[in-house]
Amino acid sequence: MAYRILSTCSSDIQRKEIEDILGLAEDEFNVLSVLEYDSIIGKISEYSPDLLLFDVHFANSAGADLLSIIKADPLTADIPIIALADFLQPEKIQALHHAGADDFIGYPISATELIQRIMVGIQRGRLLCKLKDQSNQLNDISSAISKAGNSTLVISKTGKITWVNEGFKQLYECTLDNFISIYGENLFSPTTNPTTYSAMVRCRDLGENITYNSTWITPEGKEKYIQTTLTPIFDTFQNFSHIIAIETDITELKNIEKSLEEKHNHLLKTTENLENANKTLEEQQHEIQEQSHLLQEEKQKSDNLLKNILPWEVAYSLQKKGVYKPKKFKEVSVMFTDFVGFSKIIVAYTEIDEFLNVLGNYFEAFDEITAQRFIEKIKTIGDSYMCVGGLPRTNRSHPFDTVLAALEIQRYAKTMATLAHEEGKPQWNLRIGIHSGSVIAGVIGKHKFAYDIWGDTVNVASRMETTCEPGKVNISETTYAYVKDYFECTPRGKIPAKNIGEIEMFFVERIKPEYAEDTEGLIPNAAFRKIISSL
Repeated sequence: MAYRILSTCSSDIQRKEIEDILGLAEDEFNVLSVLEYDSIIGKISEYSPDLLLFDVHFANSAGADLLSIIKADPLTADIPIIALADFLQPEKIQALHHAGADDFIGYPISATELIQRIMVGIQRGRLLCKLKDQSNQLNDISSAISKAGNSTLVISKTGKITWVNEGFKQLYECTLDNFISIYGENLFSPTTNPTTYSAMVRCRDLGENITYNSTWITPEGKEKYIQTTLTPIFDTFQNFSHIIAIETDITELKNIEKSLEEKHNHLLKTTENLENANKTLEEQQHEIQEQSHLLQEEKQKSDNLLKNILPWEVAYSLQKKGVYKPKKFKEVSVMFTDFVGFSKIIVAYTEIDEFLNVLGNYFEAFDEITAQRFIEKIKTIGDSYMCVGGLPRTNRSHPFDTVLAALEIQRYAKTMATLAHEEGKPQWNLRIGIHSGSVIAGVIGKHKFAYDIWGDTVNVASRMETTCEPGKVNISETTYAYVKDYFECTPRGKIPAKNIGEIEMFFVERIKPEYAEDTEGLIPNAAFRKIISSL
């Protein structure tokens, strides 16, 4: 995919020089040059550049003000800016720096330096945007956990408590320092409470989710019963990283249990009031069930913040309303991918870590490609990857988005297979199937939420994949009707599909030349992009 560069030039000579340099670069650049001051803001909004080249002489003395306007707008603030400057005019360089310029290149322009700085600027800008998004997500999760009613602790791999929420102080009625002075700084130490020590070691060494009960005496001498759930967390290499502990005050429940036991003993001794005693017992049991249900709901809400990855709209609805109603989508495009001979591929690897690393790299690449096309990943099952275009936010471009993503995924898979062959390693060949139609989407599960889709469209899309040939993209007649005018497709005729019958199928070969930006027919040109954006 070509990088979009917007260049503000003070002359036609400078414009031609920049376009000539970038036209000869190894990386592909689309350069849009602007010579008029009044049109720069509109061009930025229309073009959405990956980087802005800004001539210090552009707009004369108003250049710094113009950069300040660009950086002040949330829609353009993250665009990297490289200023073309005359280092003999430090006052202008300083003004542009304060206005928001990220880097500077001096005159005369060096072709090598210009290309290198542009690539560094683009990659740095994308990395900063990605880090900003991740930071916002972590802040949201941290804020939600901090305000949760239950006590939440983060325990490092050495046994040290590294973080607690506000609920911790409310539960234990003391500060973290007071707690450490009683239990000790290392929860993995045998000198700590035996029940806590045993649970911590099992969670750490066996990777198990552990739930246990303990008692706590507050500084004021009040006894509390606490239920603790330990969840082990592992890094990307499946090495133990830390423990998340979620704790709930079950004192009231324990008191009810004690009260029930006393009443039960009293019933055994007082046969005269047996009928009334049985009624009291039933009421107490019902009260216990209600308390248990409430405790389970609170624990579930806290667990969901840590264990579930859902689309933003779904997660927001669950946080605000506690439910997400299923929705029917009339038109979406479902895609399945599957590796050919996956069982043989697994056997070919002697090291499981190497195998998991390769599989992880494939799925991470698929995630990045589908995300760029606004396609929602649903799940992976073994070596199968399932995603869908057109939800949870509906759009009319989903057949094109999904087919373009499929072609790009196949190109990636073929490239990786070639490299694997050269290195004498197992080759991963891919089948891809796509079908368009209606589905129902919703959240399912009680102990662990999962966002999923259902309907005949899913089954047909799966059959498109299983009847595909390695290295191909197989689509149904329904999807073909959407994309046939823009992609070169090879008819396959009616192919039997298990439990469905015969279906007209087509192989998607490439984008038609008049709509392709590259010779392989994998990248849509401006005309094609305009058509897609207008749908």
